[in-house]
Amino acid sequence: MRINPVLKNETKLAVRSFKFTLMIFFYVALLSSGALFIFNMNVGDAYFNGVNLQSIVYFYIGMAVIQAILLMFIVPSLTSTAICAEREKQTLEVLLSTKMSTLSIVIGKLLASISRVIILIICTMPIYSITFLIGGVNLVNILELSLFFIVTTIFVGSIGVFISTFVKTSRVATAIAYGVTLFIYVGIIILAYIVIMYNASKANNAQDIAIPLFTYLSPTFGFASLLINQLGNVSGLGFYGMDVVNMAQFEYGNIISIGIQIVFSVILVLVSAYKLNPLNKGIKFKRRNKKKVKNEFKKIAV
Repeated sequence: MRINPVLKNETKLAVRSFKFTLMIFFYVALLSSGALFIFNMNVGDAYFNGVNLQSIVYFYIGMAVIQAILLMFIVPSLTSTAICAEREKQTLEVLLSTKMSTLSIVIGKLLASISRVIILIICTMPIYSITFLIGGVNLVNILELSLFFIVTTIFVGSIGVFISTFVKTSRVATAIAYGVTLFIYVGIIILAYIVIMYNASKANNAQDIAIPLFTYLSPTFGFASLLINQLGNVSGLGFYGMDVVNMAQFEYGNIISIGIQIVFSVILVLVSAYKLNPLNKGIKFKRRNKKKVKNEFKKIAV
């Protein structure tokens, strides 16, 4: 099996680095600390009253929310400098001069960046096994949540690589990537909430409001839909104003969100590869030269 050369090289460098080991350690330690805190809060009186399975559900929700927030901050920092770093080190031209296509370079950079995040997601699966062993959440729920996190990582990673292709400096690319990620995660949900409350104030029946279509672009909506479908209890999530929304839209919300993320990821990768291709710039340059030559001939004729 032939492995992408960029992915192979980047993976070797990342594994040999001590920073990657520290990143895994601190990530698992931080998530374990949050899990231990939530677990002690929910089952603190289990010695006298027994274990309440509903409290384990809250532990599962808290763990999922903490990990989603951590991934939202980790992924853009790893992917937004994928192409910018090569350009700043003046090695991008050397990479483009190889036999690899620009699509292979972009895919290799993307996979090399998100592979470290996927390892983090896999390393935290044993922490979720507490809920599986005690009860309240089954193994399928944990696998579905991990799969959703992996798809979201690919989506946010493709956004970072896309920005890195168009922006020349790493600092600017990282800042833009964080801004776009924050808007996708939080901004779209705020806009959707404003639209829902506005429609509810005008509707006669304020218990069947449709969710705006642009809400499906946010991974946060897919994440909430996944938890609702797994737990079957909206009140357990504590979302204010959910009583006015038509809950049937959440039934396939996570599946639609995953599909949209995959489609946009493919589009962003293809556009990044097209932008990175130096032949496209050459075509534009030749066209401009033809225009200049025509203008010079016109001046000579006059």
